[in-house]
Amino acid sequence: MAQATTRDVERDENSGDVSALEQEVIALRKELQLLQLANEELERLVVRDTLTPLYNRRHFITCLSERLNRLERYGTACALVFIDVDGMKAINDGHGHGGGDAALTHVAHLLIGATRSTDIAARVGGDEFALLLDGLDETAAQAKAVHLSEMIASSECRFQSKVLPLTASFGCTALRSGDSDFAAIARADMAMYAAKRRNGG
Repeated sequence: MAQATTRDVERDENSGDVSALEQEVIALRKELQLLQLANEELERLVVRDTLTPLYNRRHFITCLSERLNRLERYGTACALVFIDVDGMKAINDGHGHGGGDAALTHVAHLLIGATRSTDIAARVGGDEFALLLDGLDETAAQAKAVHLSEMIASSECRFQSKVLPLTASFGCTALRSGDSDFAAIARADMAMYAAKRRNGG
């Protein structure tokens, strides 16, 4: 019977070292993947709304500032649209906050489906949403708002086997040279509340 040589023993020991090293590399890769996933989740939480898949107010203001800078430098048109879901108090009173959350999430998904990848859709308040529509002037934004309003009113928001009737009020403005964030938001907000008074919402 052949006897194991010193070289064979060393080879076996080295194989054990390589195997242990491979295990360490695999473990490190898994840790890095977990860290990357955790980092991506943190980045998502920084810019995303906690209830809906839309952006949050903070990120929206950042995007608005970027659009205003782009307008000043290149003259790139952009419209700002504010949206308020009508009758949310009645929905919350009649169906609880679960019903209210369902209504807001429903509207959020409609906005995502009706906007382009270059547009920004955000939830900026309890029942308020906002859009940045690249390349649109105020007239085009108003036409878009009419379409969105009709789409929301004709949609079916279901909660606990019931259909929640939904309507929304819209306020539109084109971003203007020299605008501040506050000035643009104030115009859109005023237009939205004027529409809300007309709609009785």
